[in-house]
Amino acid sequence: MPSLKEIRNKISSVKSTKRIMQAMKMIATVKYAKTQVMISSFRPYFDAYSKIIKTVSKMSTKNGEKYLKPRESKNDLLILISSDRGLCGSYNSNLFRNIERDEKEFGAKLFIGKKGKDYFKDDNFIDRDISFTEKDFLEVSKEISPIILEKFLNQEVDNVYIGYNKFISAISQDPSIVRVLPFDLEDDDNDSVSDVLIEPDVESFVDIIFPQFFNLIFSSILLDAITSEHAARTAAMDNATRNADDIIKETTKLFNKTRQASITKELMDIVNGAEAVK
Repeated sequence: MPSLKEIRNKISSVKSTKRIMQAMKMIATVKYAKTQVMISSFRPYFDAYSKIIKTVSKMSTKNGEKYLKPRESKNDLLILISSDRGLCGSYNSNLFRNIERDEKEFGAKLFIGKKGKDYFKDDNFIDRDISFTEKDFLEVSKEISPIILEKFLNQEVDNVYIGYNKFISAISQDPSIVRVLPFDLEDDDNDSVSDVLIEPDVESFVDIIFPQFFNLIFSSILLDAITSEHAARTAAMDNATRNADDIIKETTKLFNKTRQASITKELMDIVNGAEAVK
């Protein structure tokens, strides 16, 4: 049985760890709330932009085909979005298992986040470390998306997929692999193009708006991923805090039991000593 000093040290250590986890939970909760607001503001803009893209895609022929025509899967690129830090539960491990179960073969991988690169240990499509936060995800998207789009248009890669944790709710994040190039636009027969006028011409407009749309898709997924990470870390720290409470409770019981046993032993020694003197 451990000594009272050892038990007391364990209780003190767990309480210190609990305070750290509570602080991390508080930070993650604030960041999660912030990114939720950002998603709510981002989605109407994304939906409106998507509607424009669908309309223009029905009018375009030559230039639009570069972004829309399906390709054979000979050299596909996977962009894997993971976290830089741990302590976020199964956020990364669920995503990695989902990718490993997928039967699709990827010719190259681009890692955004250190955990994915450390896990798969593959060469990075872009030879440098890439990470992002809710503060700079737009800048990261503006920097990376033109590089990916150029490789795609030059046919250095055939299809581009993104693996990430799709945000569902505070307690649910769905590991997903989605194709982002070529564009996979849902056909809406209700969209009319007869009353749409584009200046100077449709093909020139396509060369401007389609790359912007890819940047928008990339930005939207990055925001979704960082929101999922903050939600997962909030839940993980909440569970860890509750576990710490349970450990403190059980260890305190052990401390009281051990102390009582020590007091009882001392009393017995006194009684036995008194009996021996008689």
